[in-house]
Amino acid sequence: MINRIKPKPEVKGYFALVLHAHLPYIREQDQNAALEDRWFFEAMTETYLPLLEVMHHLSQDQIDFRITFSITPTLLSLFSDPFLQAKYRTYLSELIALADSEQVRLHKDPVLLPLAKQYSQRFQELQKLYESYNGNVIVAFKHYQTLGQIEIVTSAATHAYLPLMKTEESIRAQILTAVRDYERYFERKPRGFWLPECGYTPGIERMLEEAGIQYFFTGSAAVAFASPPPHRELLAPLMTTPFGLMAFPCDSESASQVCSAEHGYSSDFIYRDYYSDIGNGFKYDRITSKGSLKMPYHPALALDKAAEHAGEFLKHRQKQVQQGLRWMDRKPVITAAYPAELFGHWWYEGPHFLEQLCRKIFLEQTMLKMVTPSDYLDKYPTAGSAQLNESSTGRNHNSEVWLQENNHWIYRHLHEAEKRMIQLVSGQEHLKRPDKMSAEVFKRALNQAARELMLAQSSDWAFMMDSQSLAENAIRRTKMHLGCFHQLCDQVELGQIDEIFLADLEEKDHCLPDAAYQAFMSVTLQSPISIIPSRSEWETVLEQTKHRPNVFMLAWEYPPKQVGGLSKAVHELSEALAAHGEIVHVITTSCDGAPSFEKKNGVYVHRLPVLHSGDTSFYHWTFEMNLAMTDHLAKWKENGGRIDLLHAHDWMVFHAAREIKMSYGIPLIATIHATEWGRNQGNLHADLQRKIHQIEWKLTYESNRVFVCSSYMKDEVVRIFNLPMDKVAVYPNGIQLPTSSGKETAKRPRDFSKQDKVIFYIGRLVYEKGVHTLIQAMPGILSHVPHAKLVIAGSGPMEAELRTLAAHLGDRVLFTGFIDDGYRAQLYRCADVCVIPSLYEPFGIVALEAMAYRKPLVLSDTGGLSEIIRHGIDGYKALPGHTDSLSWHITEMLLQPKVAAKMAESAYQLLQKNYQWHHIAAHIREEYHKLTYDFSDIQV
Repeated sequence: MINRIKPKPEVKGYFALVLHAHLPYIREQDQNAALEDRWFFEAMTETYLPLLEVMHHLSQDQIDFRITFSITPTLLSLFSDPFLQAKYRTYLSELIALADSEQVRLHKDPVLLPLAKQYSQRFQELQKLYESYNGNVIVAFKHYQTLGQIEIVTSAATHAYLPLMKTEESIRAQILTAVRDYERYFERKPRGFWLPECGYTPGIERMLEEAGIQYFFTGSAAVAFASPPPHRELLAPLMTTPFGLMAFPCDSESASQVCSAEHGYSSDFIYRDYYSDIGNGFKYDRITSKGSLKMPYHPALALDKAAEHAGEFLKHRQKQVQQGLRWMDRKPVITAAYPAELFGHWWYEGPHFLEQLCRKIFLEQTMLKMVTPSDYLDKYPTAGSAQLNESSTGRNHNSEVWLQENNHWIYRHLHEAEKRMIQLVSGQEHLKRPDKMSAEVFKRALNQAARELMLAQSSDWAFMMDSQSLAENAIRRTKMHLGCFHQLCDQVELGQIDEIFLADLEEKDHCLPDAAYQAFMSVTLQSPISIIPSRSEWETVLEQTKHRPNVFMLAWEYPPKQVGGLSKAVHELSEALAAHGEIVHVITTSCDGAPSFEKKNGVYVHRLPVLHSGDTSFYHWTFEMNLAMTDHLAKWKENGGRIDLLHAHDWMVFHAAREIKMSYGIPLIATIHATEWGRNQGNLHADLQRKIHQIEWKLTYESNRVFVCSSYMKDEVVRIFNLPMDKVAVYPNGIQLPTSSGKETAKRPRDFSKQDKVIFYIGRLVYEKGVHTLIQAMPGILSHVPHAKLVIAGSGPMEAELRTLAAHLGDRVLFTGFIDDGYRAQLYRCADVCVIPSLYEPFGIVALEAMAYRKPLVLSDTGGLSEIIRHGIDGYKALPGHTDSLSWHITEMLLQPKVAAKMAESAYQLLQKNYQWHHIAAHIREEYHKLTYDFSDIQV
C-alpha cells in the first residue's frame, strides 16, 4: 500500500502582531528622582525583558513566529544609556534583596510565602537575562530582527502628536530625526512607521515617503472612513493617494478582546491585580473585584487562564479570516496592535499569553500565519487607494485627548517655538558670530535647541495633563524644555553661547545624538531641483542631448511608482520611442529607492521631490508638483538644455506644461487617458470634479495635438471639450507579449478537471463590467456544453451579490478573488475562451492580454472594446447586456475549437500589427517630427 503524503492545507489569512514600545525621555541624574526611574525600571522588569525571554523560548523551540515592534527613539536612548544601565542593575539587586526580606516577613504565611519565593526567583532570572545582553537589550532586538523573526519600525523622534503641530518643518524634523536614529542603532532603513497615538492628518504620508518609509499604522477610523470607502474594510492595508504608501489599520475587534475594561482578557478576575500593592512594589492579590475584597494571587491558575485565553483569541481571529475570505480579493491580514507595556506591566500574564498564542498559531492550526507588514506587502505590493480620514486612536477617534481645557495652553508656546526654530535655522547664515565662537560650538547649540524643542513636543505631556495623572510633572517638563530652547536661541542670536550651560544640557538631554538643526530648514528654502549629483554629470547630459530634438514627457507617476495604469503606459511608450532613436526625458515625482536621475533603457528619468506646506489634498499636491516641474524645466533651459517638445499625460501636469509652452514657445501634445466626465458618466456634481473637468478642457485647448486610446474616446473628448476632429489622434495602448508563446499546454490548477471547458473572466466586480450577464448566460451554455466552467478572477463591491447569483450553478462557477501574476498566467494558458462582457469600456487592456496568450475572445460590442477585434474574424462581439447573445457566442467558441483557435491566431496577428508599443511609437514619432522638424527634414 502506497503512503500518500497529504498536501499541507493552504494558509487562508495572516496575523500581524504589532507592539508599540514607548517611554518619554525621563533620564534624571538626580538620585532622588525615584518617580522617573521607576517608569523605566518597571517597564524593563515587567515588559521588555519578559518579551525578549518569550522570543528566546520560541526561537529555542524552533517556533516560527513574527512580531512587529515599533520602538521610539526616546526608548532606544533609555535602553542604550550607560548611566541608566548601571542604575537598573542596582534596581534589580535591590528587588532581589527585597524579595528575600519578604520571605522572612512571610515565613509563617503558607499562602503568600510561595509567591514571595517565586518573585525572588523571577528577579534573579531577569538579572541573568539582562547580563547576558551586557545591559544593552537593543542587541537582543537587533538579533531577532536579523533572524527575520521580528520587524522593528520607528516612530516620531519624541513621540510628538503630529496632527497638532503647527508647521510642516517640525513634522519633517520629527520624522527624519527618527529615521536617522533608527539607522544608527540597526544599520538599516526602517520600512514602517508608527504614527504616535495613530494620529493621522492629510499630508503626513508625503513626508514619510520623503524619509523612505513604505508603510505606516493608523487607527481603524482613518481607513474605515477613507474617501472613497475601502472595499476590503479593515483586513488589508490601503494605499494612500497620491503617494502610494500603505496604511495598515489597527483591528479594533482584537484590541477590544484583550484590552476592554469590561470584558477584555486582561481584566479577568484570576489575573494579578496591578493596583493592589502592599507599598513596596510587591503585588499579592488577584483582580477579584473592584471593591476591598481581594483573594490571593495564584500564578499557576493565572498562566493556565492565559493559555486558555490564547486559544479563544485564535479562534476569533480564524472566524475573522473566514468572513473576510468571502468577499476579499486577497488573503486577509489582521493587524492586532497593542501598547507593548500592556504585556507584563499592566497585564502581568500578558507575555505568557503571547508566547502561548505564537505556539498555537504555529503548532495547532494552518488557517492563520503570523507575518510582519513587510511580509504581507511582499506578497501583495498593491492595494486599493484612497484619501485617509483624519483621526487617532484617542478618545472619540480625534485629537480631543491632546487638545482640551487642561492642556490647550501649551500649543501657543510650542507653535511659537517652532516658528522661532525655523526662522533661526533658515536665516542662520546671516547671524553674526564673533570670531572666537567656533563653527562647532554654533552647530552644537543649534542641534541642542532642536533636541529641546522636540522633547517639549512629546505627546506624553499633553496626555498626562488630560488624564490628570502626574500633571504637575508634565507641566514642569514642558516648561523646562521650552525654557532651555529659548535660552539657547537667545545665545545663538546674540553670538554669546554659554558653553558650560550647553555642555550641561547635552549631558542631561543627550538623546537623539544625530539630531540636526537643518531638519527645521524652511521648506521654501529646500530646493527640489538639484537632482543631478554633480555639475560634470549635468554637463555630460547636456552634451549628449544637444544635437537632436529633446522630447519631455510630464507624468506624475513612473516606475517604480505605480499607482494606476498611467505609469505603465508612459514607461513603455517612452522606452519604445527611445528604441526608435528619440531623445526622451520623463519628468516625474520621486520614489523611495529610485535614483533622482538616471538614464534607463535609453530614457532620461528626472524624479523630483515635491515639497510644500498647507493643504495636502491630491488636487493641491498636484499644483505643488507643477511648481517643481516648472522650476526644473526652467533650470534645464537656463543651463543650455534643449526642450523641443512637451508631451503631457492627463490633467495633473497641465500647469507646468502650459507655463513652459508659453514661456519658451514650445509645442505641446497631451494624452488624455480618461476624462472626469467619463469616469462619472457625465454627472459632475462635486466642485472638485468640475475643477478637474475644466483643467482637462484647458489642457486640450492649449495642446497642438491631443492623443486618445480609442475612437470611442476621440468622440468623447471632441464632444465634451468641443475640439476640432483633426486635432485629436487615436493611438491605442500597447502590451508586452508574454515570454512564452501561449501555445504550450498549461498545467491545470487543482480546481479544474481534464474535462472542464474553462471560460475565463478577469477584472473588477462592478456593475459596468457586466459579470452578472455572464453568470446569467451560464445555464444556456451548460445546456450545450455540460463541462463548461466559468472562472471569475478579481474582486469588487458586487462580489457577494454575484456569488449569490451563481450559487445555483454549484462548482460550474469558481470565484478566485485576487490572483498574483503567476496564477493569472496559468489561468490564461488553460482557458478555452476569454470573455469581457462589459456594459461600458473606454478601451479594454484585458482583451489584449487574452490575444497575447492566443486565446479565443468574446467581448461586448461597446466603447473602445468594439474597436479591438473584427467580429467573426478575430473573435466574437456580443450585444452588451444581452444574455442570449453572450451565451450563443461562448457556446460556439467551445463547440468549434478549431474555428476558435483560428480566430485566436488571427487576433494574435492583429495584436502584433496594431498593439505593440514598437509600432505605436513609430506613428507617434511621426507626430513628434511634424512639430519638431521642418517638413523637409522628416526622416522616419
